[in-house]
Parts: sequence; C-alpha cells; structure tokens
Amino acid sequence: MSATIYDNPDHELLRDQVARFLEREVEPHAAAWEETGMVPRDVLRRMGQAGLLGIAFEGEYGGADADAMTNLVFAEALSQSTFAGFIITVLVHTDMAGPHLHHAGTPAQKAKYLPRVTAGELITAVGISEPGAGSDVAGMRTTARRDGDEWVINGTKMFITNGVHGDLYFVAAKTGTARHDARRVLPWVVRSRRPAGSPATRQNSCSTTCASPPATCWARRARASTR
Repeated sequence: MSATIYDNPDHELLRDQVARFLEREVEPHAAAWEETGMVPRDVLRRMGQAGLLGIAFEGEYGGADADAMTNLVFAEALSQSTFAGFIITVLVHTDMAGPHLHHAGTPAQKAKYLPRVTAGELITAVGISEPGAGSDVAGMRTTARRDGDEWVINGTKMFITNGVHGDLYFVAAKTGTARHDARRVLPWVVRSRRPAGSPATRQNSCSTTCASPPATCWARRARASTR
C-alpha cells in the first residue's frame, strides 16, 4: 500500500518519539498527578527539551516549522496517553494559547517569549470565559483602554485551563464600549506577576480530569505593551 499524506516515515518517527516519552515520563506517574491535581512543570520542561512543545512554531524560536498534518499527528500520538489531564495541559499550551503568539505576535514579542514557550519554561493559557458571559466573546466585559504606549486591561476571567500555573496569558478584551461588538475583541499578551510556582485561584469544576484544573484570574489595571 502506498503511503498517504497522513502516513509517512517522518510521521511514524514522531509517533514513536511521543509514545516513548509517554511510556517513560507520563504513564508511570500521571495517576499521582491526578491525585495532587496538577501536571508538574518539570515534565513539561522535559517535553520542551525533547522538541515536542510547539513543533509548528518557527525553527528560529525553538519550533520545528512543522505543517498542520504533522501537528495533527502529534496531537493524535499524545492522545494515546490514558490521562486526559496531561493531554489537555499540553495541547492548550501548544495548540490553543501558543499559536496566538506564533501567528500574531510582533517580532519583539516572539523573540522574548517563544523560545521559552517551546522550551516549556513558560506555560501558556487563554483567558476568554467570564462570569455571567461564559465563552460568549461578543458579550464579554473585560476592557482594554489605551494609555500612552500601553493598554490597561480590567476584567475577570474564569475556567482558564493551565491558569493555575500559567506564566503567559492570552487575554481577550474589548477595545470598544459596545456591549455585543465582537469586532473590537482582541487577544492581549499578559505576563503573570505571580512569583514562579505561585498558583492562581483554582476552581472546582465538573471536569473529567483533576490534573489540569481551571483557574479564575483577575486583571486589575494589567498593562500590555504595544511593542
């Protein structure tokens, strides 16, 4: 049978690499992570050292310039783990949060953050859901107001996967005043001001996993640079 775009030697090598990582670093330990309610940062750093975080990002920032199909193969291989909390933690970092920086970050922002994101030194998260609005982007109340060369963000976000131990948040906020105008909603890069290892407010939720708990975070006059 001839190879397809989904099955080729490079994809098989990637599947094997992910399978070995899961067998060595995840499966023997993840039950304990579910008990304690978190995926240790050390295992994410080891994933970064193995070149498995952000494979679709630019090579100059530690990625592998992988195409969409290769990234899909990575996600499929990762899903062979029996622990959903670990899978969710990684894929939010690589496929939900990090891509905002990869696709829309300025050269300065990419140079500052992406190497540490792909190395697993900075854990990323996305802040969209809000109390009273859920994930209705048009109805959110978090605002961004310009102040010189910076934007001042005010609001509350909840159900943030990776939020408990996140370092870099991509926060959706409105630049306009219209209640349901989604055209003025933009993602902002917000660096956590918590000391390293200091968690945000953890939420109890009806989740299928304990090792990737969501968090509530508050942005009170948080500042985002335009550069």
